[in-house]
Amino acid sequence: MRDLRAILGWIDGRLRLRWAMLVPIMGLAAVLEAIGAVVVFGLLRMVVEPHRVRITPVVKNLWLSWPTDDPARIVALLIGVVAVFYVLRALFLGWAEWFKESTVARSAAQAADRLFARYLSADYLFHRQRRSASPIQAVARSTEIAFQLVAASTLNILAECATTIGLVAVLAYTAPRPALGAVAVVLGLAAVPMLATRRLWIRSGARQHALEEQQLHVLQQSLGAVKEVKIAGREAFFEARLRATRRELSHVKSQRAWLSAALRLGVETVLVICMLGVVWLVTRGGASGADTVSLMALFAYTGFRVVPSANRIMLNAGYCREGRAFVADAIADFDTLARTPGRPHPPEVVVTFQTALVCDDVTFAYSADLAPAVSHVHLRLAPGESLGIVGATGSGKSTLVDLILGLLQPTSGRILLDGAPLIGLERAWQRLIGYVPQEPYLLDETLRRNIAFGVPDTLIDERQLARACSLAQLDELIRQLPHGMDTELAEHGARLSGGQRQRVAIARALYADPAVLVFDEATAALDNQTEREVTQAIAALHGTRTLIVIAHRLTTVRDCDRLIFLQEGRVTAAGTYDDLLSNAAFRMMAAR
Repeated sequence: MRDLRAILGWIDGRLRLRWAMLVPIMGLAAVLEAIGAVVVFGLLRMVVEPHRVRITPVVKNLWLSWPTDDPARIVALLIGVVAVFYVLRALFLGWAEWFKESTVARSAAQAADRLFARYLSADYLFHRQRRSASPIQAVARSTEIAFQLVAASTLNILAECATTIGLVAVLAYTAPRPALGAVAVVLGLAAVPMLATRRLWIRSGARQHALEEQQLHVLQQSLGAVKEVKIAGREAFFEARLRATRRELSHVKSQRAWLSAALRLGVETVLVICMLGVVWLVTRGGASGADTVSLMALFAYTGFRVVPSANRIMLNAGYCREGRAFVADAIADFDTLARTPGRPHPPEVVVTFQTALVCDDVTFAYSADLAPAVSHVHLRLAPGESLGIVGATGSGKSTLVDLILGLLQPTSGRILLDGAPLIGLERAWQRLIGYVPQEPYLLDETLRRNIAFGVPDTLIDERQLARACSLAQLDELIRQLPHGMDTELAEHGARLSGGQRQRVAIARALYADPAVLVFDEATAALDNQTEREVTQAIAALHGTRTLIVIAHRLTTVRDCDRLIFLQEGRVTAAGTYDDLLSNAAFRMMAAR
């Protein structure tokens, strides 16, 4: 029930109201099942003994008001009434099932939307510390399983229990001793396999969850690096990893399917034996022929409904235990992200960059047991200035830029924007920034949609688009593409060269006309000729806006107004390119 409360906390009040409505709806369905049993029992007694029409209270009133003395005609009328009752009952149960399934589907969709939104709004550090397969699994699978295998299964158990209790109550009223004896035997025998398999269900669900996440991880690794996989000839390695995962996953699934079938067959066998025992007791009880026929019909009808109900109770109990393992991570992430929902990003706040961005004794460590990635950095960046950040791999360049971008918060020290602390202003500050990564992620979309990244088609500004393409020196590429701006680029921009992909990323960064442009080792993966072309595109932007250029190859930053040289997270030199040549380590880097 604790998991159920947590899961229902993922959805809004309107959907929680629908879940609350399902309880009386399922209760009414159980009442209709019990009424159906009573109706069948009473109708059969009247069919066998028509004279009961005159002595059965409800039917007696109908007989007195009906202009006939023939009980058979009353019985015929009752058969018609019962038929109408069962039609209406079927319509209601069908609507109840639709209402339940639509509630489950809407709840799963809303929970997935909310969890996805929380993942996207979570701190950047949260994502750096997680494998991407875990959030994908949680959004794509765990939220759906939470409502289908946990919430819906819990409701199904309650509904089936109510139905079973109602039918057993009818039996207990009509034949107390046989009915209560059968119930005691069934409960005793059914409890044994349920308790015996409880831990097996939980372990099976946990293992399936881990294997499905591992399967997704292997697929991401192999297909995401398919070029390296093919060149290195490592297809067999990844095929073997996926095959082993799939084999174990199929074993877990088949084990659970066998367990479900075994429980179902066991429960059916126990119930049928108990029903036969009840029939034997009824026939030995000295009841009249009519009573015996009607009682046996009632027990047959009840068995017809109780056997599937008992099976569904057992299976849904197993589904609940299995689903708990799937939703544990999603519940933990909902709780974690609720406690740390990210930094506030007031949408109405507008900031300008007019004076300076200042790093005042900034230190940052990814965790308390690791050495600082950035240590005691003092830095002042003026509007319109071009700043180059250089250093060897692992010197803290990207971490420092992540701090400047507002993606990370300093462990100590502070960052000031025009004299105001950056904390609380990150989103407004990020609106002023265009970012070009080392490996830009290009969508499997048109060039237009890749540049106007995340902007709906109806809101794309064609003038801004043309200006960004011109500044990024994309005009020649656009003329060469078969459909110009509407050419599909394929996944990861597979139809473009490395330099073309970088220029698309530069155009994307320029589309919103940012005041600050950040190039995060944007030429590191390019060949010399392509690097020169991209460097020329960057150089053309000098003086038009503030530039921050990260590089470990110095040709990209040679023309920057100022450079800072990082070593082991510390700024060990600052000044122009020529000034830094007096630093031996920098001079060694420049000589490579």
